[in-house]
Amino acid sequence: MPLGTPYIVPQMLINAPTGVSWNIIPKPKATTDEVLAEVTNVCWRATSKVDTYCRQVLRSTADNEALNGPGIPRCNVDRDTGNGILVMKRWPVTDVLAIQISQARSFPRVWSPVPHGLWDIRHPLISSGDSASATAPDGGWTIDVAPGYISWRPWGRGGQRVLVSYINGWPHTSLTVASLADAGTLTVDDVTGWAGASGFVYDGASTEQLSVLSVAAATPLPLPNGAGTAQAGPGTVTLTSPLTFPHAAGTVVSALPAVVVEATVYAAAVQALEGGIDAITIQSMPGDHSSSGVSAEGLSTEYELLL
Repeated sequence: MPLGTPYIVPQMLINAPTGVSWNIIPKPKATTDEVLAEVTNVCWRATSKVDTYCRQVLRSTADNEALNGPGIPRCNVDRDTGNGILVMKRWPVTDVLAIQISQARSFPRVWSPVPHGLWDIRHPLISSGDSASATAPDGGWTIDVAPGYISWRPWGRGGQRVLVSYINGWPHTSLTVASLADAGTLTVDDVTGWAGASGFVYDGASTEQLSVLSVAAATPLPLPNGAGTAQAGPGTVTLTSPLTFPHAAGTVVSALPAVVVEATVYAAAVQALEGGIDAITIQSMPGDHSSSGVSAEGLSTEYELLL
């Protein structure tokens, strides 16, 4: 699957009030193409720093995670309701695609599907159906499964292997084809997690909010054991209402929490300062009262606090 889009792109970084003159990176008198290439690299490295600090990828991804249970901390049975309880590694869980169960001692595995509709996400991500912010850092990681599928009988503690296919994270992509004003369908580099979600088209003065009705991946991702497919990777998103402004190819469309975008900008600025090019700092960050203006240590602390 293609790599997709970093959490910030060069124009977002250049426009941000970091106090860094990005037009002389990687060197003074660099060509426009050289500047764009290296600032793009900086955006990708900053994205990696943010994910590494959070110990997971924050953008929406399609995941397949195997658990053993019951009686194991992340796979258990509620003794009052009989519901199975699955705690996933990655959050927020926004969609469950399939749940399959096998006897743990069975090699090769013999998988039995849990029918669709017999699970529920506990405290799902805020979506377009809520009045709260479309980019709030909210959501959960626990899935409840109907009684009888995850059970102590007849195999006891740890007797079952549970394979969960799910979508987690905040949708994040960019346009691969320019869009016109009044466009109702967008061609993007990653449709993962966008169905039913809301976000923003980040385009300077033309920034606008959007809500997605449905998505269609160019090549859906097959799930294990023929359990279906995930709408992930390049494709199209259909909006609930048309856009107001035209937008160029490469424009970021994202539901990432605003603090993640801000933290990624700071992580990018740290690279410039730690690279021994402090002379490119031309102004102080708002709220910075140090005599030397921007510092790598201060920005590192700031983006860690945000995350």
